[in-house]
Amino acid sequence: LYRDMLFNVLYAEFWSPVTELKPPFLLYKQSSTFNNFSNLFAIYLPNTYYSHVTRRYAGKFREGKNLQLEIIKDQAEVIDLVKSDPVVSSIHSVLSAQLDESLTYHSKDHSDQVTAMAIALGSVDRLDERSLLLLGIGAAYHDAGFIEHRADHELVSAKLAEEAMIADGRFSKEEIRLTRQMILDTKLEPTGPTHKVNTRLSPWLIDADLANLGTTDFLEQTKLLADELDVPMDLMLNESLALMNRHAWQSPAGQATLGNQKDQNKSDLINMLNGAL
Repeated sequence: LYRDMLFNVLYAEFWSPVTELKPPFLLYKQSSTFNNFSNLFAIYLPNTYYSHVTRRYAGKFREGKNLQLEIIKDQAEVIDLVKSDPVVSSIHSVLSAQLDESLTYHSKDHSDQVTAMAIALGSVDRLDERSLLLLGIGAAYHDAGFIEHRADHELVSAKLAEEAMIADGRFSKEEIRLTRQMILDTKLEPTGPTHKVNTRLSPWLIDADLANLGTTDFLEQTKLLADELDVPMDLMLNESLALMNRHAWQSPAGQATLGNQKDQNKSDLINMLNGAL
């Protein structure tokens, strides 16, 4: 787990299409020794950057604070900056006007929350400004496809983001391709691990999209999804437990800020389901 998280951070930091690699990472990227390098640093990751973030938010968790609100508050300045970008702000206006009111879970509020959380998680993990902008665009558009239809909405979402970025004119073909694939990566896999990660920024968007698993309003959000899908709450709770069992946070910040509450939510859910037997 730590090795995968380290690779995500290094990949975001040094593999950016707008960032030139600097020694020694250029050497490691081109060399078969990179795996040994990442394995070595993964051993120390819990005692360095990752543990620093974990300690900061674990303390707030023990104090009973809502870490979802805490991380968004801590990163408010960068969140506001990214959300003010015209490509991001324009889709939020569209969602307000065009989303079906029967989408009680996949609402504009959900898109707003995912956008803020994705930017916050990425900022905590020290993504550069350009990466945070691309991440914010991916998050803002990730459910925009619900405007047209619900099944495979990710394809429509990716298309809308691509069209907006092309029309804007500030983005390279590689940045557009990355954002499109990032959105496609939010699709839940039917079995096994919940997601496939195919871009350097997908970990933060995926964690933000499923942040409800690790927030204090988990049950309220689950009820909204049950209402949207028109399924009984007891069935939705069982499905949620199954999802939790195959889910893992993809970013260091995701694990640090949402992991403890997810464990608590899962324990409470198991007790709830056992009590209903």
